[in-house]
Amino acid sequence: MEQKASADSAATTPTVAAEAKAKPTTATRVRLTQEQLNAVVARHEAFARSRPGGARAILKLYDLSGLDLSGRVLAGADLTGTRLVGTRLNGTDLQGASLFGSDLRRAQMVRANFGRADMRGVLLRGAMMAGCNLMQADLRNGMLMNAAGGDLRPMVQMSAQADLSDAVLARSNLSQAKISDSFVLQTDLRDTCLRGSKLMRADLRNADLTGCDMEGADLSEANLSGAKLEGANLSRTVMRHTKLEGANMLGALTDGVDLTTARLTGARLAEARALYGEELAEILEQHDAWVVSNGKNGKRADLSGRDLSGLDLSGVNLSAAVLRTAKIRAANLSGASLVTADMSLADLRGATLFEADLRGVNLHRASMDEADLSSARLGPLVITGGHQWPADLSRARMRKTILVTADLSKAKLAGADLEGADLSGARLSGANLMNAMLADAELAGARMDGTDLRGAQGL
Repeated sequence: MEQKASADSAATTPTVAAEAKAKPTTATRVRLTQEQLNAVVARHEAFARSRPGGARAILKLYDLSGLDLSGRVLAGADLTGTRLVGTRLNGTDLQGASLFGSDLRRAQMVRANFGRADMRGVLLRGAMMAGCNLMQADLRNGMLMNAAGGDLRPMVQMSAQADLSDAVLARSNLSQAKISDSFVLQTDLRDTCLRGSKLMRADLRNADLTGCDMEGADLSEANLSGAKLEGANLSRTVMRHTKLEGANMLGALTDGVDLTTARLTGARLAEARALYGEELAEILEQHDAWVVSNGKNGKRADLSGRDLSGLDLSGVNLSAAVLRTAKIRAANLSGASLVTADMSLADLRGATLFEADLRGVNLHRASMDEADLSSARLGPLVITGGHQWPADLSRARMRKTILVTADLSKAKLAGADLEGADLSGARLSGANLMNAMLADAELAGARMDGTDLRGAQGL
């Protein structure tokens, strides 16, 4: 929309209009005022809605740094090579837009929509992109070229890699995105969705991928040295010659992952050691004595990283026990006492906790898909002085979990994934469900008085 933009401003700013008619170069970028940009975007929004007088925004190689485009519709716009340093794009719709080679350093883009956008070679260093939609976005290499003297030469000075270093992309959706060969050093990708993404040869050194869902992603030859992968879902990821030196993978799900060619020196892996028979009986006996004597006798059970999968532990007393990163898949814990137990990052998929006492339990980032917690007690524990210690299930994965008539009063469920969960008749009074996923969840008869549902999705 270079010609349209100049036409809009010709009556008041002929100098800008004359510059806009000429093809911008690295030396003479066209700079728009906020008022001029608003006029261009208004025409584009009319174009996007098929209204009269609309025209697609073509702003390639313009300088829009520091301007405000928050909440505007720029789907399908051409922003190739545009300078957007420090620009505000919070909640902006950029679906299918061309941002090839654009400079978005330090831009504010919280909850912006970049679905299917062409973002090859973009500069995102220090950008704030929490909660963005980047589904199917292309973030691979890119270099703007121009014919000069019969040769192709760079039009703008830029890295051959998309630079996402130091960007904050926490809770963003990058499923099926193409990020191969990109520079993602020290980027905050906590709790992002990278399902099925192409990350071959991507530089993810020291990136924070805590709780990230990377199921089915291709990480061949990617560099994840020093990366934080606690509680990440790495199921069925491709890890051919992947560098994982010094990476923290505690509590990560690695179903169907072949690590034989990966470089794992110094990596902290979620390798659970089986526990059963006499060793388990001795630990439980010592723990029971520790609980009964209020810590004077026996020994507190520490089952961190141990494999209890498939065991019958019904009625067991593991109150205040440590089960961090433990593998407890399909185990039977019906009627068990797990009051204030530390079960953070534990794998409880398919486990049965019917009528279990889980008051004040720590299940932060635990994986509990399809577990049965019907009639479980997950309310707060009243401690000395009448204070209440709530159960912590924040960021827990609880897809299709059965929570029928469970007591979750005052429970911390912020950011929990409860997609398809059955909460029929559950007590959620005073619970914190901020930013939780509740798509297809059954809430019939649930008590919701005082429940914090700010930012919850799927209701």
